Amino acid sequence: MKYRGIYWTLFAPMIKKSIANRFGKDLAREAVGNGKSEYRRLLSHADDLGPGNPMAMNAYFAYVFAAAWLGSEKKITPDEMALVMTDVLESKLLRTFFGMTDLNRTPKKWEREMRKYAAWFEKHGKDYPVNWVVHFDESRHQDGSFYYFTRCPICEFCTREGIGDLMPALCATDEVMFRLQHGKLYREHTIAGGKGICDYWIVGDRSKDNPE
Repeated sequence: MKYRGIYWTLFAPMIKKSIANRFGKDLAREAVGNGKSEYRRLLSHADDLGPGNPMAMNAYFAYVFAAAWLGSEKKITPDEMALVMTDVLESKLLRTFFGMTDLNRTPKKWEREMRKYAAWFEKHGKDYPVNWVVHFDESRHQDGSFYYFTRCPICEFCTREGIGDLMPALCATDEVMFRLQHGKLYREHTIAGGKGICDYWIVGDRSKDNPE
């Protein structure tokens, strides 16, 4: 992947603050101090997801946290790193950003976003085959957004790099992100969990729908 320093510049101070508060300033300095070079290294190894890919930011976001984790020499456990990720997502900046979306008012937002990605992939997938493969099933869950992936390049890359232990924490950020958008995520399977698919059913948090 092409190096995009903006993601490190934006998120590293938030990560450092969270680690310092939870685990001490020394470990925070170590994680972020070493993490910058780890971030560059990870991106140099990662598959190119293609220019204009509307999903690419998810990979950059994931690799910032992976880099900080590696920077700490894994002294922070994956479960503890999940707490750091939540702290960052719940920072004032991102809480404000995500809060601009109300999934009670725009319940189909994420289906529309995924269809935009699907259109991009249909056009560019032959050139950038290592990517998300998304599917839709309009016979299920008419309310909200429903879609599922059968391939995740983040999971493949983390497994290849020997950092697959971090995947459950990365997957869990979805639930936090949708909650900040006044939504609820119902998920039965993840690729990282060995199920072969990542399924998403997203509804507003005032919805009376449930997965039963």
